[in-house]
Amino acid sequence: MYVPDIRRVATVLASAALAAGMALVGAGSAQAAPVADAADGAQVSTVPATTSTGARSGLGVAEQASSYWTAERMRTALSADLLVKGAKAKSDRAARPTGAAQSVAPAAPTVPVSAGLAGATAGGPTTAVAASATVGKVFFYNPADGKNYVCSAGTVNSGSKLLVMSAGHCVHGGRGGQWMQNWIFVPLYNYGSEPYGRWSAKYLTTFTAWINDSNLDRDVAWITMWPNASGQRPVDVLGGNGLSVNYSYEQFVTILAYPAAPPYDGGWQQYCQGTTFRPGIWPFQENKIALRCGFTGGSSGSVWLRLYNDAYGYVNGIMSTLSSDGTNKSSYFDTAVMDAYNSVANRT
Repeated sequence: MYVPDIRRVATVLASAALAAGMALVGAGSAQAAPVADAADGAQVSTVPATTSTGARSGLGVAEQASSYWTAERMRTALSADLLVKGAKAKSDRAARPTGAAQSVAPAAPTVPVSAGLAGATAGGPTTAVAASATVGKVFFYNPADGKNYVCSAGTVNSGSKLLVMSAGHCVHGGRGGQWMQNWIFVPLYNYGSEPYGRWSAKYLTTFTAWINDSNLDRDVAWITMWPNASGQRPVDVLGGNGLSVNYSYEQFVTILAYPAAPPYDGGWQQYCQGTTFRPGIWPFQENKIALRCGFTGGSSGSVWLRLYNDAYGYVNGIMSTLSSDGTNKSSYFDTAVMDAYNSVANRT
């Protein structure tokens, strides 16, 4: 097993504070009809995003979702690790390299942005990592338990310029659960400040393997956003990360996230850097990539970026779970991930 260079990891592992086997996952879900077939039978389902409140006169769905999120609700939203745990990986042929490595190129914003620096803990590397406007905090309402939650997410370049990626459990509760509601993305969130405003979800998409079986091998989601109140698309304003699939399990990545459970507070972007590895012991290795970051609840859905250039990179993973030793894991990105992306890339 490859061991990452932990000298490059700018986080506090705080193992004593981590619950054994803690998963940053959600509760169960109701299923929508699959709308696309991905490689090796991996299907995705898409539904229109909805709100938890009745229609308000003069407000569309996007405005209703946005207006739901008062400062108090955002401040008190819970980290997603507090949702029902117990989802497991169910590795199969669809969760490993299924073809040649492929990439979608990132896109620069139409107006240059000044992002600031991502947070680093004491003792971290002296070279600062720039925070990215492509990364933000996600807020959503879980109708299964009537509570508000937080995740992380990042933009991804596509024909629509409206696409955001996050974890499957940040859009749907998994087996027996429901689709999340009041879903908004707040890029570069900074202790209540919203320098780029907020975007509301228009469509939610994730693998049916997550919806039906809470399969962590497919804990990945795509969210098509409404344009913001000024009619702007998120990738045009923020830039969009690229996408990589079928790369080796060992990739140097930068993870930008909003961990919200102790020892973090979810107020500002935190970063972790290192070389990913395939978890497990041969021949019983998981079809995942992993890095010992110790990121806690709230970091679910954060993008794992290859070739990060202090503005954007290539999404090569999405934060899914946390183990008791501080190891974070992501679904391995195979051809099914690219096929799913292609099925939603031009949706408006």
